[in-house]
Amino acid sequence: MKGKLKAEKLNKHPIMPWWMPITPESQTYYYRNIDMVSVTYVTDYDNVAPLVPDDLNLVEITGLDGQSCVSLIFAKYRENDQTGPYMEAIVAIPVLFSDVPYLYVVAIYVDNDSALVAGREFGGYPKKIARIEMMNYGDLFLSSLCRATTQAKTADPQFYDIASSSVTRGEMLFSVPLPSTGVGKLPSPYDMLLPMPESSGKPLPYVLPTIGLRTFPGVGEKSNEAEILQLISTPWVITRATVWAGLNPSIDLIASGEDPIARNLPANRLVGAFILRGDMHTEVRSWKLLRNYKE
Repeated sequence: MKGKLKAEKLNKHPIMPWWMPITPESQTYYYRNIDMVSVTYVTDYDNVAPLVPDDLNLVEITGLDGQSCVSLIFAKYRENDQTGPYMEAIVAIPVLFSDVPYLYVVAIYVDNDSALVAGREFGGYPKKIARIEMMNYGDLFLSSLCRATTQAKTADPQFYDIASSSVTRGEMLFSVPLPSTGVGKLPSPYDMLLPMPESSGKPLPYVLPTIGLRTFPGVGEKSNEAEILQLISTPWVITRATVWAGLNPSIDLIASGEDPIARNLPANRLVGAFILRGDMHTEVRSWKLLRNYKE
């Protein structure tokens, strides 16, 4: 008695488990009514460079030689038809690939297994499950990231604080869709945090392009090698939003054995922050393979 499942069928249903996938086989992921709080800081170039593939160039910062930017981003996705609502915390580094700016994601956390699988398998984002909280009290936005740990360092040994931020909402910087005449250059430091596209004569969305390093191990004798090793770009298209200046930003990073962000990417000084509230989406067909290291 033989099984009847054909490889051709599996090839058309690549998400595991194929017959009850953990995330829908959707081509477009919609995120509605989101909050995003981003705080950017600088750390030594020597801290950042070992984490970034040599196909990517780090962004130089005028007046801060030997320093590189790091963004700590918290996001609350209240409505998502594909994965359900979830929370996310991201550590990203501004880079250039072929002179095009991206955010290269070096660490990312979610509290939903569907979001974890979709991000890892499609985009190569190194997602982990964590406890993430975001609260705003009037104009004050407080965010925190905790992770399960094997190190009994706290009264609650299952969770250990890794990162937190505090940002106060300031004046509105711009709204999305961007006006047909263009927003123009934002004041410093927001011109560096939120580069504006050229005016096209029609309203535009705002696009946040990111890069993930997609890796999957081999098996058997090759279990200590990557069988898939790729750079993947993902455009996050913000279609409706209000973006505010982030005032009086502060962050706290705490070193953990399993999540050594504070040790590997310590904050030397803060650059600036912004707060975004709105809608966005990404289409899987618009994701691109930038580099395949196994060819």
